Amino acid sequence: MTGFRIAGLALATATLLAGCGSAPSYREWTAGEAVPTIAYDECTEQVDNTMRLRGYPLRPLPETPQFGYRKEIFSQCMRRKGYGTE
Repeated sequence: MTGFRIAGLALATATLLAGCGSAPSYREWTAGEAVPTIAYDECTEQVDNTMRLRGYPLRPLPETPQFGYRKEIFSQCMRRKGYGTE
């Protein structure tokens, strides 16, 4: 029984190390046409998670303080991704 565990561990370790051959090359990637939409979707998901963690409603009404909070978090996320207001 112990021999099978050791063999399984050795196989798992060899497989893991085989996948770590070289560092990724990020220079081969360029921005596509869908990048603004992807950034918007990523920020929306990130803001939803933040609102959920804080116990706020995901889509607060405009007259509530949480609406301004959500808007500010979203604008910070978009600025971090390199976008500005138009």
